[in-house]
Amino acid sequence: MPAMAGARSSSITTPRPRSAWLVVNPAAGHGDRTQSLQTAVGVLVQEGWSVSWHATRGKGHAAEIAARAARDGVDVVVVAGGDGTVNEVANGLVGTACALALLPAGTGNVLAAQLGLVGVPTPLHRPDPVSAARRLCGGRTRSVDVGHARARGVGGRCFVLWAGVGLDAEIVERVERADPSLKRTMGPAAYAAVGLRSLLGATATWALLRCDGASVRVSLLMTVVANVPLYAGTVRLAPEAVMDDGRLDVVAFTGRGAPDTLRHLAGLTTALTTGRAPAEDACPPTVAERVSVTTAGSLPVHLDAEPFGRTPFRAHVMPGALRLLIPEGAPDELFQRATDGPR
Repeated sequence: MPAMAGARSSSITTPRPRSAWLVVNPAAGHGDRTQSLQTAVGVLVQEGWSVSWHATRGKGHAAEIAARAARDGVDVVVVAGGDGTVNEVANGLVGTACALALLPAGTGNVLAAQLGLVGVPTPLHRPDPVSAARRLCGGRTRSVDVGHARARGVGGRCFVLWAGVGLDAEIVERVERADPSLKRTMGPAAYAAVGLRSLLGATATWALLRCDGASVRVSLLMTVVANVPLYAGTVRLAPEAVMDDGRLDVVAFTGRGAPDTLRHLAGLTTALTTGRAPAEDACPPTVAERVSVTTAGSLPVHLDAEPFGRTPFRAHVMPGALRLLIPEGAPDELFQRATDGPR
C-alpha cells in the first residue's frame, strides 16, 4: 500500500503530527483485516499523522523494519499484529527514540489487553483497530522497561511481557508445532487445548533459581519472569508488576509431578475466573534486576509466548529501554512514573 500523508490537525489539544510506519503481520489474527486497518489508518491521518504501510514477509522481518524506521528518524512504529510481532518490533526499537504503538490485530493480544485496548483476548473478544487508533491519538509516550534474556542455543533477545521456563514453555513449543490454523482460530485457548498432555505428563526437575544475590534450590515445574501483571491474557499472575520500576517480578511453581501440576492447574483455573493471582499455589513472588535458572534436566524457555532455546536461562532488566505510546485510558497502575510527554 502506498504511503498516506495527512494534514496538520487544527486542534490545539492534539499532539503534534507523527511520522509512523505501520507494521502488519499478514499471518496474524482472524481472517482478512485489511479494511479495518485501512479505516484505522484513516483515523490517524485525520489527526495529522503520516503513515506508511509495511507488511512482514516472515519471521524476523518485523524487527528489521522497526530498526530501519528508527534509523530513518520515524516517530512511531505501529504494530498491527499480536504479541509475537510486538516482541519483534520491540527488539528493533530498544534503545532508540522511536516509540512502539499498538493496533491489536493478532490472536494473542496480551499487551493490548494489558493496556486496555481489548477485553479478554479470545475469539469472543475480537480486537477493534479503529477504536484503538482513536485512543492512540490521545496517547502519550512512556519509557518502559524490557527484559533481556539468554538461553542455551540462542543469542540474546528482549521481552516485553514475560519469559517462561518449564511447563508453559513446553506448551508454547507444542502450539508452535501444531497446525497454524489452530492458533488463528482459537487464539490463547489453543494453548489449553494443545497443552493438556503436557499438563498431565509434567515432571519437575531440580533447579537453582537465583534472584539478584539470593538463590534457592527447588523442584521446579515452571518459572515466570514477568514485566506486566497479566499472564495468558486473564490471570494477574504478578499483580504488583509495573512496567517502569527497573525490576522483574518472578513467580516459581514447584512440585514433584502430576499431583502438584493438577494443584497448580486448579489454582490457575480459579484465577482465570477471578482474575486474581494463584499465590497460594506458587512460591511467593519476588522482584529482581537479574534472574537465572539452572536446571538438572534441560527445560524449554519462551519469551512473550515464542520459543527461545533451553536452560540454563538468565535475564536482566533494561530500565526505560523502550518508548511505548500509551493509549488514552490505559490503567494507571501499570506505571509508577509520569509520562515522558506527547510524541
